[in-house]
Amino acid sequence: MQKQTAWRYNTLYILSWYLLSTILSIYNKTLMGKEHYNLNLPLLMSAVHSGIHSIISRILIKHYNHTIKHPYNVCYQIPCGIAAAMDISCANASLVLITLSFYTVIKSSTPVWVLLFSFMFGFEKPTLNLIAVISLIVVGVSLTVDGESHYNTHGFILVLVAAIASGLRWNLTQFLMKSNDKQQQQSPLATMYHLSPIMFITMLSLSLYIEKPFQHHQNASSYLDFVFKALISLSIMAVGGILAFMMTLSELYLIKGTSTVTLSVAGISKEILVITLSVFIYGDILTTKTYLGLFISILGIAGYNYYKYSNSKVQERSNASIKKTD
Repeated sequence: MQKQTAWRYNTLYILSWYLLSTILSIYNKTLMGKEHYNLNLPLLMSAVHSGIHSIISRILIKHYNHTIKHPYNVCYQIPCGIAAAMDISCANASLVLITLSFYTVIKSSTPVWVLLFSFMFGFEKPTLNLIAVISLIVVGVSLTVDGESHYNTHGFILVLVAAIASGLRWNLTQFLMKSNDKQQQQSPLATMYHLSPIMFITMLSLSLYIEKPFQHHQNASSYLDFVFKALISLSIMAVGGILAFMMTLSELYLIKGTSTVTLSVAGISKEILVITLSVFIYGDILTTKTYLGLFISILGIAGYNYYKYSNSKVQERSNASIKKTD
């Protein structure tokens, strides 16, 4: 009965994340894209989103009398918050310069960086199967880059940095939420409570230094020229902040109930959907090399997920046999 309930909740989290992340991808591209709304303040928008996350998480924790444990893992929380800020900020900034389909394929290389950081932290041991998986994804992404019809170097570097930061972020997040020490484990809401302020400070600092949103200069955004326009722009950003909060909470509950592997599995079909929608909505052009690169990347990601799934089943059987022996 307990397993059935957990399965239902995890299914709900997957569907919520699937829907919200797809909507958010289209929302961000429409808002950031030069050929669309052209809100050239991706760092400020990211900071607004994190500020909203911080406020909502505090309201929910107070309303439900949620217990917040002392932040034992500050040495993990700060780099995790900074990595999350870099992931989201660079991802949003890249959408100003590149197509949504190209962004989606490059961001799908995240499992490579998840694995590499797992090797560094000792969470995973390098094997021939994992090296083959990494090689497949790298070949697929390389073909996609070579076949991109609207290639932009700065946009590519930004989304690549986002994928690298994402790999670090999810390793640290899983450690925070699944520590062997029960006292150090955090609930998804508590994780957002601790990480959101770090992300907000990082993103706002970057925005004030790089974008200078409230100063008049050559590249200043016209969307903050007047008080009324600024309020409208901030309100539009706030909508994305609420969507992003619900999506991130779904991600964290999914990781808490399963693992980052489940998130990657659900991500394959979501990425295919986003690429399909980007072709129909924005007219993105996919070349033969792009299709081939996408196919190879998906094979690599599927191989990674199968490897992790097989390992988890072996671990479950091992744990079950130990319990029977006891």
